[in-house]
Amino acid sequence: MRADKFFTNKTHSPFQKLIDQGAYFEQNISPSDYTVTGIGSIFTGCYPFDAGLKAQSYQKLYSKQTNYVEFLKQNGYHAYTTMAESVSKLGFSNLFDNVEQSYPNSLRLFDGLGEKIINFLKSISLEKPWFYFIHLEDLHLPVSLPSKYEHVKYSERYDIAISEIYSWINKIIQLVDLKNTLVVITSDHGDYIPSIDDSKNSNQNILRTKSIIRDKIPSTIYDKISLTKRNLTKNIQKHKTKSNYEKRAIDSRTGINRYLYDEIIRTPLLFFGYGVKPKDILKQQVRSIDIFPTIMDIIRIDKINFDIHGQSLKPLLNNKPITEFPVYLESTVFSTIQKNAIPHVGIRTPQFKYFRKVENPQESIHLYDLINDPFEENNIFFKNEKIIFEMEKEILKIKKNDPM
Repeated sequence: MRADKFFTNKTHSPFQKLIDQGAYFEQNISPSDYTVTGIGSIFTGCYPFDAGLKAQSYQKLYSKQTNYVEFLKQNGYHAYTTMAESVSKLGFSNLFDNVEQSYPNSLRLFDGLGEKIINFLKSISLEKPWFYFIHLEDLHLPVSLPSKYEHVKYSERYDIAISEIYSWINKIIQLVDLKNTLVVITSDHGDYIPSIDDSKNSNQNILRTKSIIRDKIPSTIYDKISLTKRNLTKNIQKHKTKSNYEKRAIDSRTGINRYLYDEIIRTPLLFFGYGVKPKDILKQQVRSIDIFPTIMDIIRIDKINFDIHGQSLKPLLNNKPITEFPVYLESTVFSTIQKNAIPHVGIRTPQFKYFRKVENPQESIHLYDLINDPFEENNIFFKNEKIIFEMEKEILKIKKNDPM
């Protein structure tokens, strides 16, 4: 879920009613572009150091760092989850108490997942006090929608899916007592949304034909032809597109260059319910690693016994200032089909975004003025050596104080 699609000043958000009930941080930044490291950072309050250098390795995240789910359980909470199978297999399943935890990655709220969550909340299985982590795949590309939207343009599906998600979240929160339940809505990362319509490629007859062809020729030949065609189509689309913002939407998030634009790492963050009074939109830059420290502060559990990078945002909820830290960013290449993906590392401040190749600070250098260029279309790294020098110092400073 991208922050600019969750809430924007230009159009009415489906989530507006929930935003009006709580505290929404419009500049929440994830340190990662990928689910494994994104959720890992949320659950541990720590940055995903060196994720990009581990390449294709299969990793379970909790071997080094204590996480907040375990900490909640140590403080008397029962932990439950409903999450996609791909996430469950990464070490998360051991953290939760319920037996039936995961669902097929292809399942969406509208085709059974929503009812599954509602039935679980209605059951007598939840022992108080409880923590319930719900992980949705409804916005994972390619976005699936109910059959009534079959002829909708591909470029419009994302917004429709958000409305569908809201309708289900609204049903879900009707089942809990908000006076005693803290609700947090966020995401692990964002995504590019293709601006070029390719809805014809999702036609069921075309998909069936492709499946038949695939069965009749060797997979290596089919994959090579598909990749060549896909790259040719992308190059033609890029040639026709003038805007840098639209050009990068033609590439996928898991393409060769793992850049760290805001479409990927600026995510929604909304707190409402127990301990949260309605507030105006909060504009200070915060981080997804701050989420659990804030939860602990709101529910009055303190004195954690492990070191973290995050901080509690509760003072902001009470109109008190906190330090606005730069955000460390690192892309990852876990579990993707790209064999030679190029990860990047960087820093985001309220004014500037800086990132470059993980392996070499002198390659693929990007610097953007977020105040004057919010869509990050004009790379200003040339003649801004002083800013880049300061950004590199921040990277070293953060890594030096690595709590892991």
